[in-house]
Amino acid sequence: MNSGSNDIVRCDFQHGKIAYAFHWNRSHHQDFGKDSGDSAALWAHLTQIINGKTPESFFRDPFYQRASSLRLRRRPPHVKVRLRKRLEKADALHISFDDELVDRIRELHRNRGDPSYQSDHTIVKDFLTADRKSVAIEVPVWSERLHLTGHIDLVRIVDDAVQVCDYKPGSLDSTTKRFMESLPQVAAYGEMMTHRLASTLRSALDTHLLPKVKCCIFDTHSSWHFGAELLTTLQESGAMNRL
Repeated sequence: MNSGSNDIVRCDFQHGKIAYAFHWNRSHHQDFGKDSGDSAALWAHLTQIINGKTPESFFRDPFYQRASSLRLRRRPPHVKVRLRKRLEKADALHISFDDELVDRIRELHRNRGDPSYQSDHTIVKDFLTADRKSVAIEVPVWSERLHLTGHIDLVRIVDDAVQVCDYKPGSLDSTTKRFMESLPQVAAYGEMMTHRLASTLRSALDTHLLPKVKCCIFDTHSSWHFGAELLTTLQESGAMNRL
């Protein structure tokens, strides 16, 4: 059953020169619970945002880097191919061409009558009414330790884990290049979300358990799945500069 717009709360941000519209479907979120586990920690984080407790100064501070600016070091294409294959072999990266996220974004394009299958980011909002696992879009995250900030395109709850999703539309022949270059950015989103959930878990739930956070980059062609720990892996391997 689709949820209505009355289930969705909104908060607008002007961070730098860019306007962000945070939306939270609390009805979807309540299906996963708000009193225990990672879903409860996420509920606490999103409640902070809707109550205006986002540290605005971090998003304006020139010494805080935007996660979207993070990139792999410049290397010849064959070196990046080798990196991708090494990550896949180590089970640190999983590539799928037909998972539910890819199926859903294709369906949303069809619902819009968009034959390009390359719609801009406005289509991500449709997940909040069409997909029961989707709970929020344009979610602010930050890390004082890493001096990083960012806004997550889409947050879902899947298999008791918080899934951090980044939509990267484009042509099929450019998918691998787009996704490879975005690995540091999205892994950083996952790392910041882990920090935020760990903080709310400790304060709200009095537990020392680490939250379960998964990351995903997707378009209408495929999706790449990995853990937030990939940020550390990329830094330690020299594939990106240390933060």
